Amino acid sequence: MRSLAGSSTAEVLPENVLAKGDRMIAWWTPTCRRQMFYENSERRGRELNGRRFPQPALVWRVDNRDLKIRALTENKRPAATTTLAVAPFWNLSDDGRVCTGTMRRPDSARAASIPEWERGFYESAFTHANVGHLTRHPAGFEGLWSDLAGKRTPFPVKTLIQLPQKLAEFVRGDGG
Repeated sequence: MRSLAGSSTAEVLPENVLAKGDRMIAWWTPTCRRQMFYENSERRGRELNGRRFPQPALVWRVDNRDLKIRALTENKRPAATTTLAVAPFWNLSDDGRVCTGTMRRPDSARAASIPEWERGFYESAFTHANVGHLTRHPAGFEGLWSDLAGKRTPFPVKTLIQLPQKLAEFVRGDGG
């Protein structure tokens, strides 16, 4: 009977949580500024390493220790029908899955682990592009982040690539 009921315990969810299942949690973060680290064989990110950058609003999803991230074009809590955008980061695949490499990951998908997931993502080194086109910025990925390095301006949402994927699909694990 216990195995059918699951092993989750009740928890109070913060208002940034969008959905919660037994082994899955999805949340959003508003725009902010974060330090990012770059380390790659082409050394294209060397001048960006350790700098602070404006970030777009993001949607995060953890399911069975896999992390996926999408961007939002508006800095507000998304609804089920909100259309998502490509998160313009290295180490992400087409479906938003983070190549975790040596990233420190929590063992759970509890609300209390959200800060650890975010810290693990931003404190890991962005090492490689998994997707060909991450941004609409005319100078591409390096141009976008070079323009934003050290700036206090908002993230330019016009550079985000809109997807057909809705938040509800992302939360369910549908679509890419």
